Amino acid sequence: MAGRVERRLLSLLAPATFFEGYDTLLLGLALPLIRAEFGLGLVEAGVVGSAVLAGSFGSLVLVALADRYGRRRLLGITIVGYTVATALTALSVGVADFVAYQVVARAFLGAEKPLASIMVVEAVDEDRRGRSLGVLSSMVAFGQAAAGLGFLLVVATGASWRLLYAFGVLPLLFVAAARRHLPETSGWRRTSRSGWLRGGGLRPVAGASLLVFLLAMYPSALTLFASTLVLEEWRWTLTEIPPLFFAVWAAGLSGFFAAGRLMDGRGRRPTAFVFLTGATVAGFVAFTAETDVVRAFGLGAVIFFLTGSAPVVSAFTTEPFPGYLRGRIGAVARTFEIGGGAAAPALVGVAAGAWGGLGVALAAVGVSYTLAAVTIAVTLPETRTPA
Repeated sequence: MAGRVERRLLSLLAPATFFEGYDTLLLGLALPLIRAEFGLGLVEAGVVGSAVLAGSFGSLVLVALADRYGRRRLLGITIVGYTVATALTALSVGVADFVAYQVVARAFLGAEKPLASIMVVEAVDEDRRGRSLGVLSSMVAFGQAAAGLGFLLVVATGASWRLLYAFGVLPLLFVAAARRHLPETSGWRRTSRSGWLRGGGLRPVAGASLLVFLLAMYPSALTLFASTLVLEEWRWTLTEIPPLFFAVWAAGLSGFFAAGRLMDGRGRRPTAFVFLTGATVAGFVAFTAETDVVRAFGLGAVIFFLTGSAPVVSAFTTEPFPGYLRGRIGAVARTFEIGGGAAAPALVGVAAGAWGGLGVALAAVGVSYTLAAVTIAVTLPETRTPA
């Protein structure tokens, strides 16, 4: 694909992962404020987080329908639905309707990233695909950064957490209008009548499903409990965190680009082993450390390896499969991804209570990334021949 066309495609698809990062981290950051307003304990907050994340199960139908009606049409539907649900979240008056609106929002938002990844795989040449997936995945970090800045402004001004959801409505309307110019890809038109998943291969489908289940647990738990860990267990205050720590965490975001280039140069499997096992080790360093400096640098390493894992996942859940099955296989994989993401907060909340702290529980859930590396080794093929 020509560079100009590729950049245009990525600019139209980037909001898919930007708002995924924004919305997912936003819940974790705002959770202390939401808990205070609605009178929720830690265990209740974990249940609310799991319930909201479970709303992503609604995305399964949308992802699967992309094999019948096309990627572009479904992406247009998802952005409109997510916009409406986000606006209603800002107007919620109690925990019940907050959860209801967020469940609907996650249903539409959950379809955005897999559909965007499929379009990149189908439209971008193989020798640049890893970097393009890295750029697409990197927008998660920018969305999280936007959520973090918004949270700091709300805390500094004493404003309501509702503003954090209201802020996203106008950009979402702009994205919905711009998506009218999104080009369609052609892989979905070669529809197979041989069976719902026939042609995908049992082992790769099972491997991709287990892979995303394992890889959803760690970031789901981290995004939900990050502010609770830092403010309540580590007892850091936002105004006293040294600028060096923020610089280290920002540098960790380079994992997206490092993994994308390594995927194109050395292959998907070697890149996966480096970043997945690295995430586990970094988690143990960060969340079991006793000093603030080790915690901060360990957290920077966690960010680097987690962000670098994102384009790897996108590759292994799309590239091994024929185009006419990618939407349906994406829906199956998404089922397991949602299950892992929804289960993790409640499990970590219970484990933290039993083991006496969030840090130990978060370090333990990080083992899921090493198990994911084993899953790739056993079930998924290399899809990129090194140059």
